Amino acid sequence: MDNPTEIKAACGDIIAAFAHHVDHREFGDAVALFAEDGAFLRPDLEARGSDQIAALWADRPASFVTKHLCHASFFHDVGEESARAVTPFLLYTAEREGDETAPLEGPAAIAEYHDLFVKTDEGWRIAERRAIPIMLPRRA
Repeated sequence: MDNPTEIKAACGDIIAAFAHHVDHREFGDAVALFAEDGAFLRPDLEARGSDQIAALWADRPASFVTKHLCHASFFHDVGEESARAVTPFLLYTAEREGDETAPLEGPAAIAEYHDLFVKTDEGWRIAERRAIPIMLPRRA
């Protein structure tokens, strides 16, 4: 039986791993963090299941760089089979040319991940990740 501290640690590792894998273009590893029927939701899209989630990054150009700076997660409803967390994050995006360092501008978003984790035979996985924008740059 997992205690709440162990569950939070396991799910916290998933939160950190997702940001790392996406930012390092390890998209298959990011997809593997989701349950088989997991969902990734944003206001502009809904991806359900591994194939749809993988398709989110399939055509991402190599020149497109992201960096997710995640803050401490707040866990609630932590149980033996599921847990929920809210994780604030800053998202930076840029286009780079060749091997040059990407230019730094303000964040593309200040947002939160609202996650539902479930315990599977393979361990803890994301059942649903909802990205909720809190602040976005003004459009010209």
